[in-house]
Amino acid sequence: MKTTLYVSAALLTAIIFVKASPATPASSIVERYYASETWSSFADIGKKDNGGPGDVYVSQQSLSATDGRHVGVVNGFGVNLRKPYVFFHWTASLGGGTLTIGSAIDLMDKRATYPIDGGTGRYAGARGTVTITDASKNRSLVVVRYER
Repeated sequence: MKTTLYVSAALLTAIIFVKASPATPASSIVERYYASETWSSFADIGKKDNGGPGDVYVSQQSLSATDGRHVGVVNGFGVNLRKPYVFFHWTASLGGGTLTIGSAIDLMDKRATYPIDGGTGRYAGARGTVTITDASKNRSLVVVRYER
């Protein structure tokens, strides 16, 4: 009986705290960019298999707003895991801050979604995702969804 009373009191306190909290729900911010590769290199490390586990890809990409204005660059690398998986780590440098993402993805998917790892400036404390979809042969659509 005492345990039930303590649990009920704790639950009631938690409900009152949440209802009385001045916190407002965070609103999502959505940004859209196009990324185009400007430079890349591939290293076939270990067994010469042209794309096997451990091989490394590095790249720089130009970021533009949907209206075509240049807004930043993305630098990063990928390490091949077992096909078709690759671990990528990317850092985007945009006006007002940087945004870092990283995750293993399936290269067979037409769309890759990465969790946001961190950021600086206007992206400090950002939590959300970055989804990259092929838009054409040499360009990808990048959709950033985050909350601060």
